Amino acid sequence: MELTTTVWTAATYQEFLQDLRDLGDDHFRDRSAKIVATERPLLGIPMKTLRSLGVAISQGMPHDFLAVAGTEYYEAVIIQGYVLSRLPLDVAYFTKLCDAYISKAENWSVCDMVIHFNQVKAFRAEFLTVIQRYLQSDNPWFQRTGLVFLLKFYLTPEFTEVALQLAVSVVSTNYYVQMGQAWLLAAAFPNQQATIYHLLRTEFSLPVVQRTVQKIKSLRHTTTNEKASLTALLAEKRTEAKRRGGQA
Repeated sequence: MELTTTVWTAATYQEFLQDLRDLGDDHFRDRSAKIVATERPLLGIPMKTLRSLGVAISQGMPHDFLAVAGTEYYEAVIIQGYVLSRLPLDVAYFTKLCDAYISKAENWSVCDMVIHFNQVKAFRAEFLTVIQRYLQSDNPWFQRTGLVFLLKFYLTPEFTEVALQLAVSVVSTNYYVQMGQAWLLAAAFPNQQATIYHLLRTEFSLPVVQRTVQKIKSLRHTTTNEKASLTALLAEKRTEAKRRGGQA
């Protein structure tokens, strides 16, 4: 199909799905299945190819595509993320499309596609209310998405303090939400060390502290002294949790 000129209907979308099936690779699918725990069928198409398809669709009739696109395959949802990432939108319309996209999430990879949603840079302050709504959701994928938005677009001089406060507000036992918190804290660590040490000691559960310490220590720029301080902090947190008889 020539995606830049396709008129999107239910019929042409089915043709597109057949093209996706033809692009699938069994070996790549098996490898991807070990990384992405999706409930949807995996075709096995590299992200580079999915990105190219999304770019081509965005150059044609992207809004019509998004209106008919479904959740038949993991790759079909990822392509929608790439399409959405390339649309010049105001905050209200972007929020509507973003809500619709994240409602399809059932794995971390769909959530993390929002690192490409550079539209947010044009309305960071206004979009914070949307992020707060995501973080307050009972849906862990909305929570994960909110944290990824903060990580990617809000660790700036103007918004870092707010981003960290919002990260503290999330209380979840979900692994992928906790990893979102750890990823955010690790990204903020180089420029906010004193704050991050304080938050880890006083605001986060042991599992989040463990994941954060592990993430920061794995970063290339973390020094030997910083690793030692983090190890000591984690030991303190474990002792505290043991004394309390849990992992609070």
